[in-house]
Amino acid sequence: MNAEIELRDLHHILLLAEETNFSRAALRANLSQTAFSRSIQAIEQRYGLRLFDRSTRRVSPTAACRQLLGSGRELLARAQELNREMLFLAGSLGGELRFGASLLGIDCFLQGLLPALRQQSPHLRLQIEVGQWSLLQGHLEAERIEFFVAYPDTLADDPRFQVTPLPAQAASVFCRADHPITGSQHPLQFSDLLPYPWACVQFAQEINEQFRRLSGVQRVEDLPLAMGCDNKDLLREMALHSDHLLFTWNHWLVQDVAQGRLVDLKERMLPHVPKAAFQLPCAIVRLADRTPSPLAKALIRQIETRAALNCQAGATPPRPQ
Repeated sequence: MNAEIELRDLHHILLLAEETNFSRAALRANLSQTAFSRSIQAIEQRYGLRLFDRSTRRVSPTAACRQLLGSGRELLARAQELNREMLFLAGSLGGELRFGASLLGIDCFLQGLLPALRQQSPHLRLQIEVGQWSLLQGHLEAERIEFFVAYPDTLADDPRFQVTPLPAQAASVFCRADHPITGSQHPLQFSDLLPYPWACVQFAQEINEQFRRLSGVQRVEDLPLAMGCDNKDLLREMALHSDHLLFTWNHWLVQDVAQGRLVDLKERMLPHVPKAAFQLPCAIVRLADRTPSPLAKALIRQIETRAALNCQAGATPPRPQ
């Protein structure tokens, strides 16, 4: 015997077991009594198993039927949950969204978007991996996340990935207001920064190599990269209270510069350093052969819209107070 039970058949069995009456059960199934009776008979014939005892007064589940009722109710309930989840996913109303972001991605492109996404999708569950691009790439390749927003490195040249560039973010070198390097007003070259320790997020090798060329040293290891950290609070503290020079994007230090706690050295360096050196690329990266979920599509659209609006306005998003 090769038989497969359908959810509709199981639903009919449960209705009849609950109502013990063909007419009432058929009404709940939105069928005629004749059609409903034929459905029950077809199930019994398919399995060679009598499920109900019939009499002129009532219908009663057999012992075999009673053994099926508990599992049947659990299966139907789970099917209903799955149906609701599929509707949530299709309408971006709920489900789980897993994605990643670097500090740069969060600070410049995700601020303010997640509360709005949650309002649109009230049953949304978020799982966010925060880290440097290389760690996020590993999560993406293992399909633990659907996409990430971070420095793209060389992934645009890798056919396994779909890379959507976002506007490059203005960057600079910052120091405390009374740092020794601020004592002179002459233009600065990268080599003038070498006597002091440097603090930065964990940059890709490509960026470190650019620093090496601009500084004129022989090896990346000769750069004074004294602190690599993916915590903005620790980086800021080091810049405010030591001789460390902080290499980072401008957006999150706007208030410190405006209030005189930190000094932006870019203007003093521009005569000798190309403007391109003060730009940090960022992108949305996902696997090229995977279809993103409706929730992922919704957030990616919001990120792209935010980025386009910021480009038109010529500014990055305002930093929350």
